[in-house]
Amino acid sequence: MVTPGASAASRPEPFTGQPPRLPSGAKLPRVIAVDIDGTLLGPEKVVTARTRAAIDAVRSLGAHVVVATGRPLRTALPVAEQIAATSTIVAYNGAAIWHAQRFQLLRALDLGVAQAAVERLRAAAPGATLALETSRGWYLDAELPAGDPGNAAHLFRGGPPVAIGPLEGFMDGGPIKLLAVYDDAHPSALAESLNDLELYTTWSLPFLLEVHHPLVNKGAALAHLCEEWQVEPSEVAAFGDQHNDSAMLAWAGLGVAMGNSEPEALAAADLVTASNVEDGVALVLESWVRASAEAAV
Repeated sequence: MVTPGASAASRPEPFTGQPPRLPSGAKLPRVIAVDIDGTLLGPEKVVTARTRAAIDAVRSLGAHVVVATGRPLRTALPVAEQIAATSTIVAYNGAAIWHAQRFQLLRALDLGVAQAAVERLRAAAPGATLALETSRGWYLDAELPAGDPGNAAHLFRGGPPVAIGPLEGFMDGGPIKLLAVYDDAHPSALAESLNDLELYTTWSLPFLLEVHHPLVNKGAALAHLCEEWQVEPSEVAAFGDQHNDSAMLAWAGLGVAMGNSEPEALAAADLVTASNVEDGVALVLESWVRASAEAAV
């Protein structure tokens, strides 16, 4: 957990192979939250056998492994299945969770604010592709130009939209998040056009802005779950690599940034491990498993 006022330049410490201790003093976290893209998955978009084995091992020691992602549930579940972690998923950057076989929307966008945000984004980035995620599925603001959709193809991961048309007409079903795909500026620049609106803006890709209720983030959703489980932040470890992981890394007793992390994730983390290409998650989990085995001898 990053201490308020701590210098980002002094953080995070590099992972040396020694099992990291949590603020609770425990040798193993009770809850381990893991981001998907850039963290759990490598470039091939699969969980490696080494990472699966490490997750199985810490789970056998009593840790509860939770997937925490910006993805919608429909594309998060297949990844969670790879590591047998479908019982609890933090989805949509923490706007909703899948838990106890039930989908729970924690924070929906305010309709008026969401409509204002759509208008602002259209004005700030006329060439952007806008989309809306709801509890009924996702919607596209307008037809894409014929031919190569470019980065907008990312929106279609998991299937086509429920419908296409002005997003204002689809907001009565519980708007979860707005998305803007834009190639001409970083998402942070687009977010500036929404600065005076009560919103949480984040990103996990250099072309995709994600817009939520102001109280949404992965850390808040993880705190909601841990309160139910009677788990303190000091007993939690979180792994991530992007801007949308930073709140979770800061909230957890041990925030672990990947070696491929963006600056926002590094600034929020306590520890930096190897990259997702190098099984950075598995390296830390294996150190806890080794320590447990040595203690049992």
